Amino acid sequence: MTHLGDFDLAASAVTDLVAAIGPGQWTLPTACADWDVRAVVNHLAHGNAKVAFWAGTGPPAPDGDHLGAAPAEAFAASVAAAREVLAAPGLFARTVTTPLGEVPGVFLVHMRVNEYVVHGWDIADATGQPTDLLPDLATQALTQWRSRFGSAPRQPGGPFGPEVPAPPEATAADRLAAFLGRKAVNG
Repeated sequence: MTHLGDFDLAASAVTDLVAAIGPGQWTLPTACADWDVRAVVNHLAHGNAKVAFWAGTGPPAPDGDHLGAAPAEAFAASVAAAREVLAAPGLFARTVTTPLGEVPGVFLVHMRVNEYVVHGWDIADATGQPTDLLPDLATQALTQWRSRFGSAPRQPGGPFGPEVPAPPEATAADRLAAFLGRKAVNG
């Protein structure tokens, strides 16, 4: 699959998860400490808004609410805006500046895909939707995160807790979530 194909697959899966969030589910707790479902979706929308800045084609995305009164629709619009930036000719061949430093532009796709898979799991778990998300992309993300973190201890208060055990029958997405320190809140 192509890089944009991976993005499209992950974005579609998470957009579907977000569209299925019921009115009373936006305030449910998630495996992300201190974030409810709405906060996780807002985090993803904010990340989508940052893509243009990281690509050097837009202003910084301010903190705050990126979902408004119609969160599912706002999230879908944020995905479309990010995809437009990622599909720009020549982006993958040039260097961009991200919080992780100077990287090839294609890295922006990997950042979004990994965020979608991880936080898609958070949303699915919190809202009672299936967590068996995107097995191939979850496996790729787990490989990337294992390479990045190795066996180094995680910093207290950081975005990822210590690895938790995953059952032998765990799906790829469940193993990824466990590696990143997530414990299911709904099951």
